Amino acid sequence: MLDFSWSNILNSNAFNFTILVIFFAILFKYLKLPEAMESQRRDIQNSVESSDNLKKEAEDAFHKVEKSLENLPAEIDEIIKKADSAAKAFEAKSKDEIDKLVVSIRENAQKQLDAEEKQVKSSLMKNVSKASVDVAQKQVKRALDGNKELHRKFISDFINNIDGLEV
Repeated sequence: MLDFSWSNILNSNAFNFTILVIFFAILFKYLKLPEAMESQRRDIQNSVESSDNLKKEAEDAFHKVEKSLENLPAEIDEIIKKADSAAKAFEAKSKDEIDKLVVSIRENAQKQLDAEEKQVKSSLMKNVSKASVDVAQKQVKRALDGNKELHRKFISDFINNIDGLEV
């Protein structure tokens, strides 16, 4: 027969199982496990979708880089051509400027040579004039020393000329 005593009920597995089920039901409801699991599932799904999007963006970027690398040799050739033409233009411009500078230096050197030549000529003319005066002075002294009458004549002419001057 069935004994429904309190001690039998408390010791029975069915009672303990029922209490455990009720406890888990309350715990399940109190902790909101379905919502938490659904939230976790959504987060995981969003993470997967986000990683799929990132993968697609990375693949697109990779294809763009791949396309840009296809044109790289042509772009490099174009850059080299532009640099070469710029260098040639710079070379021509520099050569023109250097030629102008050389002409200017030659003109300045010629002007300086002409000025030096004039200065040397002037200095030489001074020296020649001074030497000529010295030679003439010596010849006049010799002539006067050799002929005393000539000396007296010059003195009297000089005195006569002074008398004729108007002051």
